[in-house]
Amino acid sequence: MRSIRLLAGVTAVLTLGSGCGGGDNGGNGPNENTAPDAVFTEVCTELACVFTDASTDSDGTITARSWSFGDGTPPNAETNPSHVYATAGIKTVVLTVTDNDGATDAVSKNVTVNTTTPPPPPPPVNMAPTASFQLPTGCTAGTPCGFHSTSTDADGVIASSAWQFGEGGVGEGADVTHTFVAAGTFTVTLTVTDDDGATGVATQQLTVAPAASTDCTTTGGTMVNCSLAITQRSTVKFTITSVACELTGNRLVVTAPRFQTVFGNICNRTAGEEYTVLDAAGLPLVLEAGTQLAIRFEQGTKDPEDPPSGDPGIEVNGTSPNVTLSIDDGGNAGAGGEPDFNDAVITVAATAAP
Repeated sequence: MRSIRLLAGVTAVLTLGSGCGGGDNGGNGPNENTAPDAVFTEVCTELACVFTDASTDSDGTITARSWSFGDGTPPNAETNPSHVYATAGIKTVVLTVTDNDGATDAVSKNVTVNTTTPPPPPPPVNMAPTASFQLPTGCTAGTPCGFHSTSTDADGVIASSAWQFGEGGVGEGADVTHTFVAAGTFTVTLTVTDDDGATGVATQQLTVAPAASTDCTTTGGTMVNCSLAITQRSTVKFTITSVACELTGNRLVVTAPRFQTVFGNICNRTAGEEYTVLDAAGLPLVLEAGTQLAIRFEQGTKDPEDPPSGDPGIEVNGTSPNVTLSIDDGGNAGAGGEPDFNDAVITVAATAAP
């Protein structure tokens, strides 16, 4: 600085700068810092959330972060933190960022947290079962008749089978038997239920024949002829239950459908002996339903010194063709002092054939 003395005693002071253009900084001072821009995103699954920092700084870098999760937990300084909330609800989350020049910015966002999971996909639609069954052939009143379910379920299994036989009778299971008391035509109903509770129903009409009878007639005082009705495809076996007689040559034969001797000289036989009706090849003869099995008892001869015996007779018990034949001479069983030469009990059993 220089001082210049002027006329009239006035002194002026002139201050000269060292640069051009005037001003304190001469146009070359430092620029002002721009604050960062705080931004974040979040993804929440039930109570667990993942936060992602998307903040920017146009004239520098983000150097620090502070997350407040809105549930009272301590702040978090991670860039992309995860956080699990204890309860559901709307949480106020605040992110504060600081740049390399110390400037800050904060953003606040309401984040919804809930515990409801999406419902599972609906189960596949269940297909109802298909009910079907086989009717017995040659069903006769008083004789057990068999029923077989052929029901199916395309997407599961049959859990139960319920039968109604049209005259008050019921049954349970895939294979059942039922005895009809009377003849007639009945509506048989099968209801099946699958493992998912769906049902299927099938009905069929069944005609039940009258109970088979056994007819026995005495011929000529020495023979008894009986006819047994076969009610289903069967083989037939005779068994001696007991025998007590004194005659010679008495025998039991089958006369139709194929002649053969069942037991000869019955008085010489013992209880437990069996005979199965045979075909021409010596195999068990299969008799179809509706066949009449004709049998004949032929009374033998007594010793000449014995008193006369009565005419032979047969008492039949049971339902044809499963019967018991009680053979006697006159059915007297020794009553009234008349000699009893001819006592034998023979059972007839029919077994269903395939």
